[in-house]
Amino acid sequence: MLIARVQVTATDEGRQTLIDTLKTEADNVPSLFEGCELFVVSVDTSNPNTVMIAEEWASKEHFDAYTTSQHFADTMAVAGPCLSGPPNSSYVVGERVGP
Repeated sequence: MLIARVQVTATDEGRQTLIDTLKTEADNVPSLFEGCELFVVSVDTSNPNTVMIAEEWASKEHFDAYTTSQHFADTMAVAGPCLSGPPNSSYVVGERVGP
């Protein structure tokens, strides 16, 4: 399993567009892409421009299929300009040991 944790910071003007775009991703990606087991978007309550994305994929290959897709490119074309800087990301290949 591949676990992805991505933290991004939105510009003030791009915040709502970013959140709306990522909410749509969270709603659609698990049904559109095989192997997506979790896609959650959260907003930091102490800094509403900080957004966290947590993803779990059955394998790195499934994750790569998503991140190299036209769907992902189209999403980034909308979300990218809303960011105030590059994402802070970490990726772990692991095994789920709990529910």
